[in-house]
Amino acid sequence: MSIWNRLLGIRNTENTNNVISHKIISAPHDLPNYVIIDIEIGLKDHKIHDIGALRHDGATYHKTSKEELFNFLDGTDYICGHNIIHHDAKYLFIDQPCHWFLVDTLYISPLLFPERPYHRLLKDDKLISEQINNPVNDCEKAKDLLLDEIARWNSLSDKKRKLFASILKDKKEFEGFLSMVGAEHVNEGLVELVKDLYVGKICRHADIDMLIKQHPCEFAYALALIDTTDYRSITPGWVLYNYPDVEFIVKLLRHTSCNENCAYCNTQLDVLHNLKVFFGYEHFRTYEGEPLQEQAAEAAVKGKSLLAIFPTGGGKSLTFQLPALMSGRSVHGLTVIISPLQSLMKDQVDNLADRGITDAVTINGLLDPITRALSIQRVQDGEASLLYISPEMLRSKTIEKILMARHVVRFVIDEAHCFSSWGQDFRVDYLYIGKFIRKYQQKKRCKNPIPISCFTATAKQKVVQDICDYFKQMLNLDMELFASKASRTNLRYSVIHAENDHDKYSKLRSLMGEHNCPTIIYVSRTKHTKELAAKLTHDGYEALPFNGKMDSDEKIANQDAFMNDQVHIIVATSAFGMGIDKKDVGLVVHYDISNSLENYVQEAGRAGRDPSLSARCYVLYSDNDLDKHFILLNQTKLSISEIQQIWKAIKDLTRQRMRVSCSALEIARQAGWMIQCSILKPAYAQLWLLWSKVDIW
Repeated sequence: MSIWNRLLGIRNTENTNNVISHKIISAPHDLPNYVIIDIEIGLKDHKIHDIGALRHDGATYHKTSKEELFNFLDGTDYICGHNIIHHDAKYLFIDQPCHWFLVDTLYISPLLFPERPYHRLLKDDKLISEQINNPVNDCEKAKDLLLDEIARWNSLSDKKRKLFASILKDKKEFEGFLSMVGAEHVNEGLVELVKDLYVGKICRHADIDMLIKQHPCEFAYALALIDTTDYRSITPGWVLYNYPDVEFIVKLLRHTSCNENCAYCNTQLDVLHNLKVFFGYEHFRTYEGEPLQEQAAEAAVKGKSLLAIFPTGGGKSLTFQLPALMSGRSVHGLTVIISPLQSLMKDQVDNLADRGITDAVTINGLLDPITRALSIQRVQDGEASLLYISPEMLRSKTIEKILMARHVVRFVIDEAHCFSSWGQDFRVDYLYIGKFIRKYQQKKRCKNPIPISCFTATAKQKVVQDICDYFKQMLNLDMELFASKASRTNLRYSVIHAENDHDKYSKLRSLMGEHNCPTIIYVSRTKHTKELAAKLTHDGYEALPFNGKMDSDEKIANQDAFMNDQVHIIVATSAFGMGIDKKDVGLVVHYDISNSLENYVQEAGRAGRDPSLSARCYVLYSDNDLDKHFILLNQTKLSISEIQQIWKAIKDLTRQRMRVSCSALEIARQAGWMIQCSILKPAYAQLWLLWSKVDIW
């Protein structure tokens, strides 16, 4: 029998449904005698340094003596405080038993104030206080919170009060408060009561009886969140830390399709229904008659991990955005999209905003400190359902902290070919993604693995195998494959030979004169972007440059000018274009040849994203271009002596400690390589093949 029943006793009453309930006999007044207590504990000695107390009649206590405090408590029925059960009581009653009811305002607050805007006194698990380190002032704040909690409790419907009291009646974090407010509880009919109160809000076939018996506190917090009308409301981070199964239960109730003709699942978890709601489309896109886009979105909603290979402009963004928006509404979850390209992040966030969807946030190196801080705050406050970051950002403690406080429902990895050394754009930081997710799941004590969605526009069989093997080895995930074989029938490809550089530019000008449409011109070197853009502008074809080494403000301005049709021509390196969703690009010209066929397919695919638009793709080349290309490739091969230098650098780095974390560039510098990063890029792939074999992270 709980302390609630032992000390106050119970009497039986009967409700209209003949279900036996129990009425707590509380104090004879509206509120019993109580004292609010707050203590200050030394960080080093872990002893009481200060005690503050506030009695129901307004009397205060502010000393350090526990004996005098107990005299002050004489005649009191309840001792109240913020986190008193698991903090203050440990120090107050370390050498003697507690004879009072303990009422903890901390644990009841997320139950009664789950919705934005949250209670003004609450900030994580602390009370906001204008006076620092004054326990009496903190008691005043705690009293305000307690009275507001009691008022909110009394405003709930009789059925809802009875439900929460019945679920939590034997839990020490709640029983003191329930006793103070004279809560009723029932022993039977709880499952039917939940279904009645939450009809249309949860799956009707969820195992409610199991949740009540095995996870009562988590179930109560989950129901409180489900009851909110603002989907941006989130469960506080400290609740998720202490009760990690809250996330699992919300998903079980709201994002696990029963396939049993449930009204909730048939609408809220139906991808076609939500496609119309969020994007206004009646149907998904098909590839040669195959509904791969719909199938991939459906797999994501069902919690599967997947690898989707869709052509550039084939709608892969919608395939992960739709499930992310659905889970944002259903479980208040966050989907983390990892992309190597800052331009992609900004473009997709802007496109969603144009549709009136403000759930997407990006945090990247292009943001100024104020904008970055506001973006972080939006994620922390629950305003974001989609967070776009680069793989490098996973090493940031700030990113880890804000993700720990949110319910992350899925990691989406764009340009997934970057996992493979055989891919066209091997990216070393991609190899850290699996390590981060594994550690994140351990810290969050996740009941089930967090699913992964990988997307790319083109991938060889070896690359596909590398991606699947990576996630199987790192996270024991099996990736379901959705591969399109659709060809871009609206693109026409041409190769034009030029005798020399003068002839090449002359042919480029002719193409500009023939095609008056948004145009991307790709060059291989960053300095050529500005030179060629200036030359075209001088000749009457207004153009802007774009490359990875430009100032971030200039990059954003030039990208926006092209996207908003202020200028029709942009001269860029391969840093531009991935994820840029400009549907009316009618011409792509490769002024310099690409360093791989895969890169060319990616870059040429920026044209004709609107399937109804016929677009042209040209390659301008001279014999000298091919010679330069092969010379560069030969320069980047690793020799035996260079491999030996690398191994020596690794031994030097690990001489003092067994575990280190450093980039390929740092290893190259340790080895004494004084080469430009752009020349080292292919060599990095070889270097990381060696480095990945040494597990000394």
